[in-house]
Amino acid sequence: MSFSSHTRACAACVILCLVACLDIRAAAPQPPNEDLIAGPPAGPWRRLFLDAMVVERQEGLDRIFHAAKKHLANPVLKGEHPWESGGSYRGPYLYGTVMWDQGKLRMWYHAHCGGYVNCYAESTDGLRWTKPKLGLIPYGGSTENNLFLAQCQDPNENPPYKAAGQCHNPSVIKRPWEPDPAKRYVLFCYGVDYRHARCAFSPDGLRWTFMPETAKKGLFGSGDVLNFFHDPYHNRYVATRKMGNRRGRAAGVVVSSDGLEWTEPVKGPIFVADDLDPDATQIYGMPVFCYQGLYVGLPWIYNARWFKYGGYADKRMAEVEKDSPCTMDVQLSWSWDLINWTRPPTRRQFIPRGAEGQFDSGMIYTARAPVQVGDRLYFYYGGWLGAHNNIKSHAAIGLAVLRLDGFCSMRAGQQEGWFVSRREVFSLPRVTINAKTAPKGYVLAEILDTRNNPIPGFTRDDCVPFSGDSTAHVLQWKTKTLPKEFLDEDKKLRFYLKDADLYSYLPDQTTGPIAVIYDPGAQGRVLADDTKLPSRSRFRASGARSGFKLAQDGKLTYLDLHSKAALKTNACFFKDASWADETDWCVEGWFRIVDQGTEPNYGFATFFRPDRGRAAAIHLSDKATGIMSSQGTVHKVLQAVPMDTTDAFHWYRMVHTGGEEGAVSLEVDGKQVATMPYKKLSPRSGRGHNVGFGPNAGHREGRMHVARFGYRLGGTEVLLGPVVQ
Repeated sequence: MSFSSHTRACAACVILCLVACLDIRAAAPQPPNEDLIAGPPAGPWRRLFLDAMVVERQEGLDRIFHAAKKHLANPVLKGEHPWESGGSYRGPYLYGTVMWDQGKLRMWYHAHCGGYVNCYAESTDGLRWTKPKLGLIPYGGSTENNLFLAQCQDPNENPPYKAAGQCHNPSVIKRPWEPDPAKRYVLFCYGVDYRHARCAFSPDGLRWTFMPETAKKGLFGSGDVLNFFHDPYHNRYVATRKMGNRRGRAAGVVVSSDGLEWTEPVKGPIFVADDLDPDATQIYGMPVFCYQGLYVGLPWIYNARWFKYGGYADKRMAEVEKDSPCTMDVQLSWSWDLINWTRPPTRRQFIPRGAEGQFDSGMIYTARAPVQVGDRLYFYYGGWLGAHNNIKSHAAIGLAVLRLDGFCSMRAGQQEGWFVSRREVFSLPRVTINAKTAPKGYVLAEILDTRNNPIPGFTRDDCVPFSGDSTAHVLQWKTKTLPKEFLDEDKKLRFYLKDADLYSYLPDQTTGPIAVIYDPGAQGRVLADDTKLPSRSRFRASGARSGFKLAQDGKLTYLDLHSKAALKTNACFFKDASWADETDWCVEGWFRIVDQGTEPNYGFATFFRPDRGRAAAIHLSDKATGIMSSQGTVHKVLQAVPMDTTDAFHWYRMVHTGGEEGAVSLEVDGKQVATMPYKKLSPRSGRGHNVGFGPNAGHREGRMHVARFGYRLGGTEVLLGPVVQ
């Protein structure tokens, strides 16, 4: 099913893939050992066509949005026990979580039994679910059930609405990084008994202890619909919450570094019904999950009108909804920053509601994120037969399936089409593609320079065409090595498609050991961000250009970097690079301090830190040098030796070997002056520039000279050597 209104006939459209109709007897999938959906915290991420930045120019192609397909085994989980169907709204549904954990799929789902209760199920194949007897919560005089949370069980708490339930729409997050095993899992929810957001911790995802301080005071203000997730790109927790605007219900966002203290990036909602939506459109809620560098949302579209003036009241809201269907749809949205969101213009359902009389014909709510099962994405959802606020409605849990990266594709019919990608650096001529073609269709590509000229040996005639259906086909050329002059330069790809859908692609990111050296004297007396430098050797400047000058000291050319308080700037150069804590590395520089200025913390430093890992820096001042580390705005000199770093250029070299259990050491002019366990460095999380040199003067004032700078990833061989006076 396509969201697009385009009706171009093509053989690729006719050959329908029945992957959603999986054989229920299929072998159990192999559980992943990492978060495959989000991708590495710092990338690389597959290039999806949801992102308009991927394509620079195109001709003869349509951008097609795809819906998930219902599984033939639906519903995959039904109500079979009295605690799952004992309330006004009967049956289990998903306002919760499904994730891979402990070698199986685990599901935390919802039910209504005189109040909100929460149940647990597990599966090895995603289709056949078992409901273990947990022995945790009494029901009907017995604990032989799969309940893990129901009404408030703590006699010391006295909520005002005790019968309603202590946990509504639970979001369960596993935290393997948490040092306290009793807090390995966290659960966020709306506490109906408390009328605000709460959180609880667990060692196993089943036995939960709520934070007592959230009984009286919630985590933040919100309506009764909340969805939480952990954001590995910025190492933070994020919640989308029910809010309101002129069109009725809307979604807002809050973020937290620890899950307990929350802030609003912006006031008010960030996702609302707009002018492309019908009048009877509200945003009831929006689960969001990280996917290949993007934030993908599943907005729950409530098809009901909202009063256009006057105050809110339940009775008045019911009155204005009388001529509305009050059904619930699921659509698709995406964002780079959680603030600015995009939806397909046709606004069709991503998981279509069922036909009249089917279990999911009235409403659909989704789990907070899909799970990857092989080369498919499994979207679990709660389907309802009946509309919102109909007490005779009843529910079950269904499954919808999408191919990996299958949200959107670039499609060509019987006439060939093409597009040019944005420029980027890659050194190996291999591109992994996710594509599907008709029997006589194809996908091929050529590698271009920045002026869109094909690189010799990598034209379309040199490419081995792809035909078939694969989520990870490696597209190659007859020539195996790029010309030397293009290795470190930006390049583009021009894809050619016929009778084909291309869902994503990723140039080979293999680099091997990386060595980057900036030497203004040997590289033509240019600043470190000059476009004359190869892309891999180029840095980015921070601060006003008046703070960057080239100077001469005898035969030595150097940078004069001056941070000026009046300009509120920091005259430094930065670069993004990715590596793991296991990687050996070294960083070197020829530095001379000129003026320590007014920086109260540390004077000057050369930062070197992976996006997620440990933060290392060379501390330089007029009195000492040493190893420094930082976490956020807290900077600590961990080891230092007395030294005047202002008297002349010195060669500073910091080395890390031995992985996480190894050590980091500092050499000055060839002599080791400090060494310490790598684990003593402060953890650093989040994205951003992670290699930098210059006077990190905290937007105050400072000045230093840099004659050379270099770093190596994947090795520790000497880069620069001692200063030649």
